[in-house]
Amino acid sequence: MKAYIRMFLLSVFICIAASGCRQKEEAGDIEIYYLNLEGTALIPEGYSRKSTRPADQIEEVLGRLRKPKDTVKCMSPVPADVLVTDYQIEGNRLDLYFSQEYALLDKPEEVLLRAALVKTLTQIEEVYLIRFFVNGEPLKDSRGDMIGYMRSDDFVQNTGAALNSYQQEDVILYFADASGTRLIKKQVSMRYNSYMTLEKAIVERLIKGPESEGSFAAIPADTKLLSVSIKDDICYVNLNEGFLAGLPSVDPELTVYSIVNSIIEGGNCSQVQISINGDPNVSLNETFALDNPFEKNFEIVEE
Repeated sequence: MKAYIRMFLLSVFICIAASGCRQKEEAGDIEIYYLNLEGTALIPEGYSRKSTRPADQIEEVLGRLRKPKDTVKCMSPVPADVLVTDYQIEGNRLDLYFSQEYALLDKPEEVLLRAALVKTLTQIEEVYLIRFFVNGEPLKDSRGDMIGYMRSDDFVQNTGAALNSYQQEDVILYFADASGTRLIKKQVSMRYNSYMTLEKAIVERLIKGPESEGSFAAIPADTKLLSVSIKDDICYVNLNEGFLAGLPSVDPELTVYSIVNSIIEGGNCSQVQISINGDPNVSLNETFALDNPFEKNFEIVEE
């Protein structure tokens, strides 16, 4: 069966993308995201699935991503030489394996391809998280950090100029004081890529640490951000295991609320759920449980 699946995927991904699709002119139970003809923006097209099993739907949708309708003006986000060689689904997590040609994509093309696949495939009810592999290795960003699992909300709606532009935001971030027992509020001007959500930019900035004197990072430097998404007014922050050890000089409570307070004050949610490799049932420094969403806590902030 697995050999059949592989042969099917290889065959559908050898097809050359037809030009043209329409922007929500046709109704469907999901939207498939294609590229405009300039290759600068995503365009959704309504599509009605024929299959019922999750595995069959994944294959069906991957095939449809290769072949937009030939009536209007868009193209496949997947280059003809980039192949999906395999996939694995476990629970609500989908791993997609790509051929080595994926690594040759330039940055705007790669971001749009990733956004199109994640935003399309997470509409399948059983798929919530998606991770990419290239030539058998986890996909990494330009700094060499593993990107990890992605959700639809990790991508803003990509439009042409946004791919090569940046946004500037003044936000309040919370860092540790010298004693590691109180949070210090800092106003920071952040410049971040337009394809990134503000909440994701906030967490990455917190991991980097403060640039001004008098405050200190509350998050371990080995922490990697895997994904950020918002659903039902809760921001879900998924980190790697580097977060769990905490910092010996900082109270675990401060480490958590550095993230929670910063996201709630600067972002668009009222609670924050932190998980490690997708699992919230863990404890920071083996003492501070992360199993429930947190609300803001300004009682530990230095006035």
